[in-house]
Amino acid sequence: MAVRVALALPLGGLTVRLVLVDSASVLGLAEVPDLSPWSGGLARELEALLEEEEAPVLVEMESLEALGLADRTLRPGVEVASRAEVAAVCSAASKCLVL
Repeated sequence: MAVRVALALPLGGLTVRLVLVDSASVLGLAEVPDLSPWSGGLARELEALLEEEEAPVLVEMESLEALGLADRTLRPGVEVASRAEVAAVCSAASKCLVL
């Protein structure tokens, strides 16, 4: 749901930065594992957010490490950030949406 909200926010003129943590971090991978019937749709929506809205997307490194996926390639436009960096980004933002 948060990816869809993040995709809709720029339509209202808001700037969006999406942060993927915990199991949602897999959406930042170049090859998203098939997690459910909805994972393909979420991957396409994230791609639209990256390409059409050019929104920055961060993936928390510790989440990828916990899932054993830290060595996987990220999709273009997705950057990795430490937990401390994610906290700093959210603290500095006037509004923060974390998935």
